[in-house]
Amino acid sequence: MSFVEIQRLRKNFGPVVALDGIDLTVERGSRTVVVGPSGCGKTTLLRLIAGFEVADAGRIVIGGDTLADGVSAMPAHKRNIGIVAQDGCLFPHLTVAGNIVFGMTEEPSARQRRAAELMEMVGLERSMLVRRPDELSGGQQQRVALARALARKPRLMLLDEPFSALDTGLRAQTRKAIGNVLKEEGIATLLVTHDQAEALLFADQLAVMRGGILVQSGRPRDVYSRPIDAATAAFLGEAIVLPAEIADGYAHCVLGRLPLAASVAPARQVTIMLRPEQISVTEPGERACEREIRGRVVEAGFRGSTSDLRIVLRENENIVLNIEVPSSVDVIAGQEIALRVSGAAHVFS
Repeated sequence: MSFVEIQRLRKNFGPVVALDGIDLTVERGSRTVVVGPSGCGKTTLLRLIAGFEVADAGRIVIGGDTLADGVSAMPAHKRNIGIVAQDGCLFPHLTVAGNIVFGMTEEPSARQRRAAELMEMVGLERSMLVRRPDELSGGQQQRVALARALARKPRLMLLDEPFSALDTGLRAQTRKAIGNVLKEEGIATLLVTHDQAEALLFADQLAVMRGGILVQSGRPRDVYSRPIDAATAAFLGEAIVLPAEIADGYAHCVLGRLPLAASVAPARQVTIMLRPEQISVTEPGERACEREIRGRVVEAGFRGSTSDLRIVLRENENIVLNIEVPSSVDVIAGQEIALRVSGAAHVFS
């Protein structure tokens, strides 16, 4: 039995359907990331689980306890769920210690010990306990917010885009620190974000939402490599989507004869997907594949360790490929190049 079970969850705001029958499970101690464009229902889902909103229909069960069944719902303060929001929501008039122990009912000495333990757990110096939130960096504030959420030993942690206000380097550092703490504590975690790279890095399970519907969930690698449709593929990263025919167990397209990621019945016309990392530029004298694929570089952008190339195919100039190559591959706009395809093509069902 899964630790968190969400069944047929629905929520309308007037005529607007925010959630349209969501089914999702979360395993104990795992990290699930819900990703999707703005307005797809991610935050509404989190608010329903936390108890800040009441569903119109559906069930939410955590650890065998039914928290919501239709419009009947357990109050938020009885759910024992921790939440860290985008801005941390620390109380500005309290010290770090005051923020962490807020709501704890233990004796003062026990509260102070717990605050000190949690500071160490989230990688902050105990000397910071006397500071106020405005004396901390953004990353430090988010770690304090996590410590406050952990103080009451929640059974589930909800993270509502807690890293989005941080700069790139601090964001990665804070995300890793928070992820390590939650893993060590064995707390099931549900993160919502619109950042695809962050979702893929953080998740044990990735759930993709669109228009209030959960369109696909599974291991991040599986969802990225075998998306259910072209829209999901494009949301999770650059995708090369091409028409093809299936024959003899291969996809035949403008890029040649490609192996398939899964067995597919023969068909005259299908749509396939490759990821840009499957396309590489061949070295001089190296044969590209069974049939040489030629292209012309129409744009080259140097990014340090890599270069972004925009390529049109000689055989069909309506086909444009956007790929990333090591910057050691020195090509310029206007240059003709040979391409190689590696790996298998994914066929949309």
